[in-house]
Amino acid sequence: MTAVSLGKKIALSFEPMDLRTLHPFGISYGTSADSHNFFVTLTHKDVVGYGEASPVGYHGESPETAAALLKAWMTEDFLGDDPFAIAEITRKMDKAIAGHTSVKAGIEMALHDICGKIANLPTYKMLGLSGLKQPITDFTIGIDSLEMIEKKTKEAIDAGYKVLKVKQGTNYDRDIIKSVRKIAKDIPIRVDANGAWTPKQAVLMAHFLAEQNVQFIEQPLPKYSSVEDFRFVRERSPLPIFADESICRSHDVARFANAIDGVVVKLAKTGGLLEAIKVIQTARAHGMQIMFGCMLESSLGVTAAVHLSSLVDHLDLDGALLLSNDPFTGAVYDDGILKLTDLPGLGVTRR
Repeated sequence: MTAVSLGKKIALSFEPMDLRTLHPFGISYGTSADSHNFFVTLTHKDVVGYGEASPVGYHGESPETAAALLKAWMTEDFLGDDPFAIAEITRKMDKAIAGHTSVKAGIEMALHDICGKIANLPTYKMLGLSGLKQPITDFTIGIDSLEMIEKKTKEAIDAGYKVLKVKQGTNYDRDIIKSVRKIAKDIPIRVDANGAWTPKQAVLMAHFLAEQNVQFIEQPLPKYSSVEDFRFVRERSPLPIFADESICRSHDVARFANAIDGVVVKLAKTGGLLEAIKVIQTARAHGMQIMFGCMLESSLGVTAAVHLSSLVDHLDLDGALLLSNDPFTGAVYDDGILKLTDLPGLGVTRR
């Protein structure tokens, strides 16, 4: 682990965290069996906070850029000496460099973790979110052969998952849905194209998917598609249209008002919990539905998101459930719900 000692200053350290999936995980961008993330640690006096950075290429980050930025911010002056100055530290990170939101999210997670540990309260209580119910999380069926699609679907049902999300972006997308429906006859499913379709393809697929009792479609069009193209699809689709890659921060939500029905929030896109709350509030102000998602992350990154899960309509927080080597213990899946512990801060411990 790379680290510096700064006394009362907030000390930053980090180490690579290579995660492996139970099955090769296929989306329209390609198939992978691992994710190269970073375990971020902040230390203030004798209190240690944990965070996770999960860089991906389609959001302009890589393990190399993440490591370089984390190393650059390991200076005495950058994070200061007040872990409760989360908004100011976030502003400082944004002013220092645009983008690189997974790194910023990892640092902000660790700040919330420290603050909760100092106050001896879980993060959701620190944010005033006690007493709210959270929705059920889905489980993702990645792109694969039709034989493996059926196998993964059966495994998911046998494991007790109550909602499935099915990846699309092939020349046999309809067959994938039929294969899932062959096994999961009555289970709710939603679809994620990861930007694989043209507007006309999206409209045609929307009518087919409606016949298959799909709940909604996530990111039917490429990330940088115009608002007009999304509006074209939404006006002709019998299903709600959600945007994921196209929506990173709160100003993106306002830009897509009246062109989509819902947004997908991810800490690795927003840069942390504070901006995620802004995205959620902006979406609510525009009458949109909200789903909270994640990258391929350990229980550390996923649990940080669970602390905000009561604010949204749908959950896609299955990143850790897809792994074979989760190095952390955090929120536990129980009959569809990701249950938090009463531990202070994020409530995450290393295995």
